[in-house]
Amino acid sequence: MVEAARGIKRLLYWFLAGLFFLLALLGVALPGIPTTPFLLLMCYFLLRVSPALHARAMAWPLVGSPLRDWRDQRGVRRGVKRLAYAMVTVLVGATLIFSSLSVMFKFIIVSAAVYGIAVVARLPLARDEPPVP
Repeated sequence: MVEAARGIKRLLYWFLAGLFFLLALLGVALPGIPTTPFLLLMCYFLLRVSPALHARAMAWPLVGSPLRDWRDQRGVRRGVKRLAYAMVTVLVGATLIFSSLSVMFKFIIVSAAVYGIAVVARLPLARDEPPVP
């Protein structure tokens, strides 16, 4: 059982949960910003201030399954990795093709994308069917 935050710590944890949620939303749209680590941090703080809201976050159709995989197995499913690769490729590719950014900014974007793909590639794989306890 996780101990609930109290007093000023509770307010700080609410703020941090909201901040990490907003950063995760940015990560959906911007390929250089990771989404999952921010969602994990959001869940960490939500669990300490609102177990009910934490349970709702874990039940979200889109992100709940990967969050549960990470919590239970410390891994990511192969399909989630493929989706991450595809999204980075499409978004970065579109940015490179359709933007009028300078070559230096495009280089920075490609470097961030390569780093992000390398991080995702190194994540352990979760099993499709978790073992029955």
